[in-house]
This record gives sequence, structure tokens and C-alpha cells, in this order.
Amino acid sequence: MLVVAIAGGGWFALRWLHVARMIEDTPTSRIRSAAQGYVELAGRCGALDGSRNLAPLTQRPCVWWRYRVQRRTGSTSRGSRRTSWQTVSAGRSEQPFLLDDGTGQCIVQPAGAEVLTGESTSWYGDTPWPTQLPGRGLAGTLSGEREYRYFEERIYEHEQVCVLGGFRTHTAAGQRDAQAEVAALLAEWKQDQAKLAGRFDSDGDGQVSLAEWERARAEARQAVERRHLEAPARPALHSIGRPEGGRLYLIAAFAEADVARRYRRRAMAAFAGFAAATCALGWLLQGVFG
Repeated sequence: MLVVAIAGGGWFALRWLHVARMIEDTPTSRIRSAAQGYVELAGRCGALDGSRNLAPLTQRPCVWWRYRVQRRTGSTSRGSRRTSWQTVSAGRSEQPFLLDDGTGQCIVQPAGAEVLTGESTSWYGDTPWPTQLPGRGLAGTLSGEREYRYFEERIYEHEQVCVLGGFRTHTAAGQRDAQAEVAALLAEWKQDQAKLAGRFDSDGDGQVSLAEWERARAEARQAVERRHLEAPARPALHSIGRPEGGRLYLIAAFAEADVARRYRRRAMAAFAGFAAATCALGWLLQGVFG
């Protein structure tokens, strides 16, 4: 157990220190001018138009949630009864939501992200699924009096959120196929051969020669280009999700500096556990081998 504690404490200390330094070293980008690839964004979160997300245990409206239901289990060892909690149900939201930093909006795809929330709720009950909300009519909420324990974390609309992930920009309807539009326009002109000849038959022989057909193609291209210029501009669609290469994908409901401090505190706690386990193992080995 001490060896496991040493290995785990050392690994977590190094990982969380690395995450804190990554957060501090990655500059915050603006959505309007963010480069494609790995970026850090910060802004207020909100729901996508027409979407609604409810936390499953409390039914509170939010943009992201995570829950866990545990059941009490007991065992008897050497005349004493030990109590532990076994997870019987768990889940997390993967519904996209919006991030707005004042310069633009970005769709956040939370699937696969490491998420830190600003609010969490825990309470106890007697059923596999809570029948009462926390703080309402639960006179006996002590763990010793209830069989089930419920946990739920949420991120609400308008909360400040920091996101590190892979940023991508897409057009709303994809790239237009100009060649296909030119071909379609020429096919439309071909339907009226008399009109086509009257328009492009410059030598008056009643036929459209190859040279005259090339002029028709050039005019069709110009018509398509004018159509594109006159069409209303289509806004770009930005999204951020899990980056390539296994890099950290983080969504945190805190400001950037607070997120880095939290990971540094985690690293310090893990290092303290690593040091304590190392000292305990040394003391144990000294007692065994004299």
C-alpha cells in the first residue's frame, strides 16, 4: 500500500504541476481572432438556441452536469463492521453549449473533457433515485441514517468558464462548388438552343462553335462570381473540443488564475502524500532490517 501511495502521489504531483504550468503558459485567445489548433478561451457560457439541459438529480437548468449515486455496503471483519459506498449509477452531460467572450461565440463540445465545476451538491436518501431535493424535508440527512448517497455537479448559464482545447472554424454550409454552379447554369442555357445561339453565335452560322462555347463558359463563370458577391455573407462557426495528440482538454468554471492555483494546490497535496508515504516506508524498512 505504501508503494502504491508513493507511485500515485508522485505521478499526480507531477501531472497536476504540469497542468498548472500549461494553463499559465498558454495565453488566452479571443474567439474572433483565435488561431486554429490548441488554444485557451475564456468567457461566459450559455445554452445553444432551442436547447435545454436539466441536471438529472435536481432538475436544475444548467449547461453541464455530472452525477453519481452510491449505495451503502457493509462487511464484518474481526468482529467489527466496516461501511463503504458502492457506485450504482453515474453519468455526465455531453450536450454542447456556447462560450461568449464578447468578440464572438464558440460551441463547446464537452465530450472527453476534464471538468472543474463551481457548484456541487451531496445529500442522502432511501431510494436508488432521489425522491426529494437536497434541503427539502430531509430531517435526517446524516450518512448513518440513509442507504443511498447522491452527488451532483453543475455549470450554470452566464458562469465564467475557462477552456483549453482544440479550436476549429467551419463555414455554416461548407465551401461552395463554383464549378458545379457553372455547369448547372450552362445546362440551363442549353435548354433553349435558339436563345443560346442568338446570344453567342457571333459568325451567324446558326451553330455555337468551340470558341463561342468557351465565351459562354467564361460568361457563366462571371455570372456565378457575381452571384457569390451579391449573396449575404455567411458567418463562420467556431467550435472547441478534444485536441489531437492526447493533449489536455479542460473546462473549468473559474478564471484562469484560479484554475492554475487549484492545480498547484492539488500538486502540493499529492507531493505531501508522496513524502509521507516515502518516510513511512523508510521507517518500516528500517524496523524490519534493523
